[in-house]
Amino acid sequence: MKKTILLSVALLFSVALFAQNDGNSEKSKAGMPEKKNCVKINLMSLAYKNIGIQYERALTPKFSAAAQIRFMPKGSLPFSNSLDAAAGDSIDISAVKVGSITITPEFRFYPKHVMRGFYLAAYLRYRNLSLEAPITYTDDQNKSQTLTLDGKFSTIGGGLMIGSHFNIGKSFSLDWFILGAHFTSTNMSLSGKVSGVNLSATEQADLNKELNDALVDNKLIKNPSISVNASGADLSGKFSLVGLRGFGLNFGYRF
Repeated sequence: MKKTILLSVALLFSVALFAQNDGNSEKSKAGMPEKKNCVKINLMSLAYKNIGIQYERALTPKFSAAAQIRFMPKGSLPFSNSLDAAAGDSIDISAVKVGSITITPEFRFYPKHVMRGFYLAAYLRYRNLSLEAPITYTDDQNKSQTLTLDGKFSTIGGGLMIGSHFNIGKSFSLDWFILGAHFTSTNMSLSGKVSGVNLSATEQADLNKELNDALVDNKLIKNPSISVNASGADLSGKFSLVGLRGFGLNFGYRF
C-alpha cells in the first residue's frame, strides 16, 4: 500500500513537471519574455535637469509599445555660466528660466527577440516649452531698461530611431537610444513687456522694424504676427524643423 502511494505521488509529480516544462517550451517557442514590462529612467537627461521616465511592454515576439514622459521643472538653463560669455551684455543667461514637458509614444520592432537586442522605433513626439528671459537695452534717453520676454512653444512631430535593449541579470536592463531623427512643427507665442516705462513712438517703430527684419524676412517663420505698443510687443508664428534624438541611456526594471 505504501509503495502504491509513493508511486502515485511520483507519477503525479512527473506529470506536473512534464506539463510545466512543456508550457515553458511553448512560451520559449512563442518568443515572449517571461517579464513583459519594463519601467526605465533616462540617466543622461538628469545632467540636463530633465526627468525622463519610460514604460515599455512586449506585444508580440518581435514588437513592443513604449511611452516616455520627460519633464523639466522651470528653472535656469543647464551650463548657464558657460553660455553667459557667448551671449554678450544684452541678456543674462543665468536669469533665463525654461521649463518643458515632452510625451513620446513609440512602437518598436526587434528583429530577433522582443525587448532584447537591436530595435527600430517609430515614434511621435509632443512638447510644450515655456520661456522667461530678461533682455537689457538702452532707450532714447540713453538709460538702461529691461524687457521681460515670456514665450510658449508647442511642438508636435514624428520620426524614427535605432537603439539596443539588453538585460542585466533577471530583473534589470539598459536601453540605449543610439540615434534618431524627427520632423516637427512648432507654434510659438512670445510677449515682451517693459516694466515701469512706456516706449516712445520712435522706439515702437524701431522695435517693429527689428522684429519684422527678424521674423517676416526670415523664411523659417511661417505666418508671423507682430503687434507693438507702448508697453512692448506680442508676436506669434509657426516653423518646422528636423531634429535629432538619441545618445540616451535608460536604466530599467523588468517585471
